[in-house]
Amino acid sequence: MPPITITYTLHPTPSPASSSSSVLHNAVAGIKAHLPLRNLHWKSSSRTSLRTIQEVDIDLTDLGEATSLRDKNVSVLDSPLVNLCLVVCEDGEVYKSQTRNFIRDWLSLLAARRTPHAPLIVLVNPPNSAADKSGKTVWGKDKGVLGKLKADFNVGKRDRCVQLNLPPPGVNDPSAWPELINKLKECFVTAFDSAILEREDEVKRGEAQRVMVGWNFCTWFLLKESLAQSFEGVNLNEDSLIIYEELEAAFIQVVKEQNLSWFGKLGATGSRDDSLPILNTTMKPYREMLRNSSISVFDFRVYLFARQGILLGKLGRITEVAKRGQWFVASLANRLRENEAGLAEHFIESWTYTACMDIVSKCDQWARLERPNNDYSGLTAYESVRSELLDIARIQVEHLGVSSGHLPSTYPFQSPTVPRSSSSDVLFDEASLALSAPSSPGVPTDSTSTSRPQMSNSILLAAIADRSNFFALYRDLTLKVIAAYRKCAKNLSCIRPLTNLLGLALILDQWDEAYTQAQELARECQELGVWDRVVKYALGVALKAAKKLDKDGMGWGELAIGYLEVSVRETGKTGDEDEDLLLKEVIEGLKRVDEVWNVESHRPFSIRLLGKETKIDCNEITVDVEITNELDIDVEADGVEVRLGHPHSGGMVLFSAKETSLHPGVNLVRLSSSTSTHGIYNLQSASLSFGQLNFNYDLKDSGRSVIIRRDEGGLGITLRMPYNIKLTDDTLVVLDIKNGQVDLQEVRVNLTSLTRGVGFILEDAKWGETNLTLDDEGLITVGDIRAGETVTISVPYAGLPPTDYMRAHIVLLHNTDRGARQWVDVQTIDTGLPLTINVQDFFRPDCLLSYFTVSPDDKEILRIASAELIAPDGSGYEVESCRKQGGNPIVSVATQPLSFMFKIRRQKDGDPASSLTLRIKYRQVDEEIRSSVTDVFRSLSPSSRASIERAVREILADRSKWRSYLIGESLEELFRYELKDMGDSGLAFCESIKSATLPEWRSLEIPVDVPQRRLLTAVSLTPTLSPSTFIYQGRPLAFLLKLSTSSQWMGLPSELTKEEKTQRLVYDVQVNPEDWIVLGKKKAYFVPDLEKDVSVEIVLLPTRAGTIFLPNVSIYPLDPPGGSSEGQTKIQGVLCESYMKNAAQTVRVLPAKKEVTVLVPVPLPGGVQIGEQWEGVRA
Repeated sequence: MPPITITYTLHPTPSPASSSSSVLHNAVAGIKAHLPLRNLHWKSSSRTSLRTIQEVDIDLTDLGEATSLRDKNVSVLDSPLVNLCLVVCEDGEVYKSQTRNFIRDWLSLLAARRTPHAPLIVLVNPPNSAADKSGKTVWGKDKGVLGKLKADFNVGKRDRCVQLNLPPPGVNDPSAWPELINKLKECFVTAFDSAILEREDEVKRGEAQRVMVGWNFCTWFLLKESLAQSFEGVNLNEDSLIIYEELEAAFIQVVKEQNLSWFGKLGATGSRDDSLPILNTTMKPYREMLRNSSISVFDFRVYLFARQGILLGKLGRITEVAKRGQWFVASLANRLRENEAGLAEHFIESWTYTACMDIVSKCDQWARLERPNNDYSGLTAYESVRSELLDIARIQVEHLGVSSGHLPSTYPFQSPTVPRSSSSDVLFDEASLALSAPSSPGVPTDSTSTSRPQMSNSILLAAIADRSNFFALYRDLTLKVIAAYRKCAKNLSCIRPLTNLLGLALILDQWDEAYTQAQELARECQELGVWDRVVKYALGVALKAAKKLDKDGMGWGELAIGYLEVSVRETGKTGDEDEDLLLKEVIEGLKRVDEVWNVESHRPFSIRLLGKETKIDCNEITVDVEITNELDIDVEADGVEVRLGHPHSGGMVLFSAKETSLHPGVNLVRLSSSTSTHGIYNLQSASLSFGQLNFNYDLKDSGRSVIIRRDEGGLGITLRMPYNIKLTDDTLVVLDIKNGQVDLQEVRVNLTSLTRGVGFILEDAKWGETNLTLDDEGLITVGDIRAGETVTISVPYAGLPPTDYMRAHIVLLHNTDRGARQWVDVQTIDTGLPLTINVQDFFRPDCLLSYFTVSPDDKEILRIASAELIAPDGSGYEVESCRKQGGNPIVSVATQPLSFMFKIRRQKDGDPASSLTLRIKYRQVDEEIRSSVTDVFRSLSPSSRASIERAVREILADRSKWRSYLIGESLEELFRYELKDMGDSGLAFCESIKSATLPEWRSLEIPVDVPQRRLLTAVSLTPTLSPSTFIYQGRPLAFLLKLSTSSQWMGLPSELTKEEKTQRLVYDVQVNPEDWIVLGKKKAYFVPDLEKDVSVEIVLLPTRAGTIFLPNVSIYPLDPPGGSSEGQTKIQGVLCESYMKNAAQTVRVLPAKKEVTVLVPVPLPGGVQIGEQWEGVRA
């Protein structure tokens, strides 16, 4: 901005002969030396805040040389705001006669100019002057000439006079000037404030007249702009910017009111309008056009933006300049498009390019001023907008390239014909690039074929005229854009220019560069997770470049896989007509991969399992899957596989199909399995095969499960315990293999224990009585099995399971006409016996009574057909049962066990040490019912079965409903009652269950050892009184105790040892104290004699009246005196058995006739030992 004029007038008038001339000239030079003015504080009455003017550049000019013209459309600073009058006067009379009149004339001259101003009278005191420079009166007023000046010319409280004590020449006196300079600043601020207030009033009056006829917006604009220029002149750029923003708002209001009569046409028709910089207001006479009201809308908006941009630049708000420029270019380009036909060809592209580049250039200059060391670290926001402006300019060049034919009108280059934005009140972002789309068609046009003028930008003209120039310009600008985006970390915005750069390499056949750039671009897009269309294009270019460069192998394969993936995500075409052909080439190329390659979760295909259970199709288990092909072409897959896993055993089942054609969209495919199994399996994974390439999909998280059902009419295998169990034989399990409708060839079986501590001995497996062999893999070789044939294989096992249950994994491999198949299952069998057997023996001299109790387990109900105790030939025993054989089976539960008694007699011949065999024939009621129901379900149709299956399962689960069956009612009657509400389906079930076959009877053979080494003593206790004698309570009664010893149950006939012959036995009379009291010896020992009986008399006293059982007498051996271990060893193993011959005999005791005195037993003295150490008393 030009300096602000301040005038001065000298008195007396300088002359060479006058001494005061040098003084005045020195004073003027001193004032100039203290310019410009700094730190002026302006407090306007129209503003709330204090403004600080940092610096004002002053031009001190003689009043005669200053212009006196006044123009209200220019800055208030164009006229002098301060006028100085420097006088030298040391005499009061001279003041009155000359100086005062001169000053009055000077003030009149200033008033005649009618401009706001502030006069300042400076009394200059020469150096070493005798005048009182600072004298004051007693009232505080100045004395001398200064006092007279203030008295004559001060107006109110405004002080117009100041004195300057000029220091001698060559002397620097800092204290001489501050008063004058401060007064000068005060006068300037006062005058500036008055001028601003006056101009603001003029602006308000002009704005109030806008509704009157003859009001002119341009004139009012210049008037208000003068305020902005005034503020700018004193470096109040913020206030100046506010004025321009208000002017812009006023213009927008005029546009909304559609009142543009003060402007010319839209404009932009000048010969160089598209190439002039928009931040330079000197390129056109904008203010002259405003004065003449001939400015166009285009020029007005350019001027208004330029003024704001320049002010923002001075304020250092460079980022805001760039942002406003971005919005301005977008909005004005949209406005120009409305009159595109009247513009030069490619005018919008050329003007947009020029404007963006000029904004970037000017902002870069201001940024360098702010940062001399080129440190842009604090201008990240500006760099962001700067990169966008460069990108806008680059896109204009791209449009020109497409229009001129240098670039194809296909992706990634933007087509020249794009839709127009509906609103200009948005920032010029990526979406608004369409606003600057070229106006020419998408094919090259001949400039001579149209009358439209040409653009004037020489750089763009040279690029259009020459292909190499265009590519150089476009490439250089694209690289600048990429560098700018990288600089502000806008990696996402780099994608599009990088894509254009790749397209340029493809056009120029730079295959090495294209191959490298394409991979880097695809990798960057993948890291950012965006721009699928760009990735598709980049990978497509990479594949083309790889073909040109003969690159193959895994690197090519990864590109191909990535291209398939992005072809699904980006369904739109990139403009390449050969996309489908490229897809087919990719698929065929992947099929030719030499190595096995697994790709996880690839997007082009998806597999979904249909249905909740498998189906039977041609004796095979099948499932249906839905395969979605997201590609736009038919694909031939070499194989499809789905894997199901058992949640507990971990076993896997594979369903597959070969050579499947997959059309675009959804395809229904049926898969079959070579493995026969059953149960609920969870979906694990799926895969599609293309040669050696496998697309694998982990489907565990899908939560899908499938019920696999076997073919009920097909092959079935049951693992069970043998029907006939002998505890003396080796432990084994039985495999029942029941073939279906297909002949099985080369059958092999494997049985694996899943129970810890148990192992199967496969090499000892048998088919009936035939030993089976193992193949090289350790499987049991069975051979061929005809359709409908049943094979029973027994397999021994070793070890004991921790519980009664044992789990086994069964695998049966075989061949059919359709290839190899396998049957797989995990079965659990109960190795425990469903019953418990207890025995109690009663010894008699001539026989042994064995009492067996058969008790089912708590959860079992058994139907017991028979129980036999069998003596083998030559055993030396004869067995007689107390129950007749051949009777009806008996149902037994845990609370109602069955009892069987057998009488065993010794024979003279035979081996008494041989064992007997207890054989129990039984069947589990639960097995009967379930087996019958299973047979009926197999005979019913699927529809009938489905309708009643749930009801039947509920009956099976509730054992309380079986009661009628347990007491003899048939299954038909049981189910007929329970299924009475099921209609025809229930009746059909009941009719079918009549002919159901019950399972085989099971038998259990247990070895029973006959007790040996038993010494039997028969005891009899007989009263000595005659039977007719009455027995009274309290009267002693004599009894004869007779002890008879027998060696019948000592086992093999042999002579008793000396120790056994002299073995002492103890008899002990066990009385109930409430019934009897023993008088005399209660117990004593005796030496048994096999030849004769031992008799002992004992006396018992009845303690109560009534019928009383005779007391019991127990027999047990007495240890030899001293406890000899040698003797004890020799008789070890001999047990004493006894029984009372008259155990059930009673005596009738009559009540006593008088008081009865009885003996009460008392404890033995402490010194007498009891128990096993008792040596006894001889009987």
